[in-house]
Amino acid sequence: MVRSILGIGIAWMMLGMVVMPAGVSFNPGKAYQASLILLLYLPALVLAFSQRALVWRQLWPLPAFRVFLVLVAWAALSLTWGGPAKPGNELGRLISVMAFVLGWDAYARDDAARIRQLLLGVGLAIAACALFYSAKFVVDPVDDGRIVGEGTIATANYAAALMGVVALWLSQLSIADRRWSRLRWVAILPPLVFVALTQTRSVWLALCVSAVLMPLWLRPRRFRWVVPAILVAALALAVWPTGLLLERGTSLRPELFLHSMHLIMQHPLQGLGQGAPFLLLVNGANYTHTHNLLTQVTVELGLPGLLLTVAMWLLVAWQGWRHRDTMQGRLVLAIWVYASVVLQFDMPQMLDSPRPAWLLVWLPFALTLGMAWRDRQTIAAQ
Repeated sequence: MVRSILGIGIAWMMLGMVVMPAGVSFNPGKAYQASLILLLYLPALVLAFSQRALVWRQLWPLPAFRVFLVLVAWAALSLTWGGPAKPGNELGRLISVMAFVLGWDAYARDDAARIRQLLLGVGLAIAACALFYSAKFVVDPVDDGRIVGEGTIATANYAAALMGVVALWLSQLSIADRRWSRLRWVAILPPLVFVALTQTRSVWLALCVSAVLMPLWLRPRRFRWVVPAILVAALALAVWPTGLLLERGTSLRPELFLHSMHLIMQHPLQGLGQGAPFLLLVNGANYTHTHNLLTQVTVELGLPGLLLTVAMWLLVAWQGWRHRDTMQGRLVLAIWVYASVVLQFDMPQMLDSPRPAWLLVWLPFALTLGMAWRDRQTIAAQ
């Protein structure tokens, strides 16, 4: 019973980002957060520490999980010197990340059937939302000409990143039933159209890089569609109005990076602390985050936080590569490549409330833990 509720909670966490109202700065709204407490966080913690903490004991020996725990512990410790306005909220965000990681393991772990069912169902639902938002945009376009969604994706960059990762995971699922497989390929189109309408160049780049590298982990018969897809994308970019690609320039990313480095040099070891408020004044405008995951982590958690994040991310890539012959491994590699590009330009909130960055960071990480656990079980059985 609790496990079934947890599965619904994980699916709702992903889908709710697309449909539920958001708070200030696209933070998850109170209704969404309350639903996650009941459907995801509480069931996850109950299952993780029931049966003599079986889930916890299974994860504890895994190197990636230990790096994750140290990162979360360091972030929690930084609250003592960071002085956030509401330290309880920051601690709650860390617990929510922990609950999702534990909850995924308690529900799916490395069960290919459960993972396929969950990601296919959520992917189809979000594809329907993408179709709705695209139709709404065509009928009533917004002033700046960039499509957005609702809730946490009511901004073009976040919306594009989420739709892009959904299209990617749908493309990597192993589906034996031809009818569902065809539906999956059809469902990939609305998120890609949505991404195109956002004019988010970093996501376009990330999808192209992912498509180019897919032959490294897909069997030859499975990536026959990649070359035509790349040619279509190249043709689309060739005929796309050049002004749309160039009018926003570099979107102040180099300037934000330089200001972030200046802030890092002031607090290189400890950082400002998890959730500590800061402003980057660039071209007369204030920015509350660095638009880059690595610099954001270093600003908040210092060099220890940066090293732990990089170590965790490399372990994710290694596990994905080792299991590239499985659906789970392909999912991890596709999302890892995609996220490694997208997170250099936006969505740096890694240890935060549920938002699109969770699907780029914590989803592949949770999949990695399941594969690592399976390896350990296999070795123990020999």
